[in-house]
Amino acid sequence: MNRELLHKETHPFFGDTELSALDFMTIRDLCELGGYQNDLPLFAVLTAMFSTLQEGSLCLNIDKNSLSDKLQLFMESKKAKQISAQFLSGFAENRYNNLISKNIDTYLPLIAYESKEKKLLYFQKFFFHESRLKHRLKAFLRTRESCKLSGKKEKEILKEIFSDNLAIRVSKQGTPVEKDQDQVKALRLALGSQFAIISGGPGTGKTSVMVNILRCFVRAGIEPRQIILAAPTGRAAQRMTEAIHSQINSIKIPCPEDIELLNLTGSTLHRILRYKTYSHDFHYRDTNPLPASVVIIDEVSMVDVVMMERFLSAIDPAKTRLVLLGDKDQLPSVEAGAVFAEMIPDETKDSIFKNRLIVLKKVYRSGANLLHLAKQINQGKCPEYSPVSLGSALLLKQDSWSFVLPDDNINKWKKQLRLWVEHHYLGRINKDNKSYKELILEAVKLDADSLASSGDGRDILSRIFSGIEKARILTLLRKGVYGCSWINSIIAQYLSFELEPLTRIRKDIFAGAIIMITQNDYSKKLFNGDVGVAIKNIDGNYRVFFKRFGSHIFFDMDFLPKWEPGFAVTVHKSQGTEFDDVLLVLPDNEKHRLLTREIIYTGFTRAKKRVILYGIEPAFKTALQRKIERKSGLTW
Repeated sequence: MNRELLHKETHPFFGDTELSALDFMTIRDLCELGGYQNDLPLFAVLTAMFSTLQEGSLCLNIDKNSLSDKLQLFMESKKAKQISAQFLSGFAENRYNNLISKNIDTYLPLIAYESKEKKLLYFQKFFFHESRLKHRLKAFLRTRESCKLSGKKEKEILKEIFSDNLAIRVSKQGTPVEKDQDQVKALRLALGSQFAIISGGPGTGKTSVMVNILRCFVRAGIEPRQIILAAPTGRAAQRMTEAIHSQINSIKIPCPEDIELLNLTGSTLHRILRYKTYSHDFHYRDTNPLPASVVIIDEVSMVDVVMMERFLSAIDPAKTRLVLLGDKDQLPSVEAGAVFAEMIPDETKDSIFKNRLIVLKKVYRSGANLLHLAKQINQGKCPEYSPVSLGSALLLKQDSWSFVLPDDNINKWKKQLRLWVEHHYLGRINKDNKSYKELILEAVKLDADSLASSGDGRDILSRIFSGIEKARILTLLRKGVYGCSWINSIIAQYLSFELEPLTRIRKDIFAGAIIMITQNDYSKKLFNGDVGVAIKNIDGNYRVFFKRFGSHIFFDMDFLPKWEPGFAVTVHKSQGTEFDDVLLVLPDNEKHRLLTREIIYTGFTRAKKRVILYGIEPAFKTALQRKIERKSGLTW
């Protein structure tokens, strides 16, 4: 293939895919490596492979009909069938043996794996990790419990943790969490097996189940120092730590075993395995397993197949119990694979995990209407609606949603964003409470130390963060007028004039600016996804405050890790968070590849009280019709 084909305008399929120039350079190099410089069918199939990876699949189905359907995404139907047939003919005649291996033990860039049901084409890397992951999970299923409790002891533990004085409560002075049947089954599963999977949607009590599992384990004789809490992101790991503190502190009279759990902290999968940059490997791996009796991984839906395989390879099934927690209906990982969802097939299929799986169904979050709506979305059903204006939508009653149609005029979209800002940041939603603007103006009168340590300062900060957590704009995109970067710039431009009209050093930094950390900094205990608020100190410098275990920490603006404005975030970034009100903004392209029911479900379930869906109707209907189906060989 000629070198000049690197240019976009001369690439055969460049204009019809979302692949980058780097992807096409790799495709060109692979063709040259095998000696297939002018083989158009191979070039087309490799383009389809990269496109499939971009969608999150691990492999490409190369049976006749599936391959032809895939190629039709970037060429007309007749040509796709012709090229598909040419490739498969060449493949059958072993024409591509320099590049594609049919023997899984032979190392070539691509592997063709054939089973009774499918004929799949992998890049070597993903076939390797998928195969090892499959083997590892089956090893967990075969292993007997490392420490089996008697039925009597199990019964005593469960009775104790649900007793009045020792039960987790909905708040410090609140009622005990309900002794839900499915939650009790989940506790028994975790206590009685070496491997447990617990899935549940928002409000089903996954957090209290996790903490109660920990309480059961320490009562069963497992020391907290033998327990590892893991999550795919720093923020998710931090939420595990916060959950333990808040729930243990809600117990009337916590016993010593419960108090010991306060020493546990969540950490990221990478950090737990101790990545070694000099060797591009992990300290803990199959030959050096993690020294733990229990490993609990939260937000497993966000873990890709490569990281899951590397992490599980570092766990010895004979010595370590494994508990996986997550929501099977949420967005899968950004990288390739959908491991968690594939472990939990729908009711029409059987699964080898059926005896190690509990799905929490009962929802304790208020808002029956929004929960019913989320269920409809998850089933691909379009709920009834009548479009309204944004002004009307902002006045919705609790537990309701509305649909707002966009306007082609960009200035009108800016006015819509101004309405959102005026409602949530400048005005008083409740007459008894001060507005966000009023609280910021009070905060700047105090120096940072007084704000963080005095009674009045802590009260102001507490109410500021309560305001921040009430509302958020969620988008599918980062760029463009419906992307979070542009939306944040417009909101910051408007709000900065309101909150700090006289002295503005940078357009995105002002008293009251909401920021989101985008890079972990373990020395400061700041994690990707942490949200803070900038306050101008009386010395003229800006400090950014963050919530931590019922108090607040702050840092000088110049000493923060990487960050970006946080008035609007992507749906992917919002996973694991909740807000009273959500404005969910859709792309104006009804064919956009991100439009799926999983992303709408995830966006809707971030809201506890109200959802406003902003976008064109065809985009919403397209999303409901599309379900993420990531291709892999993980058939259970």
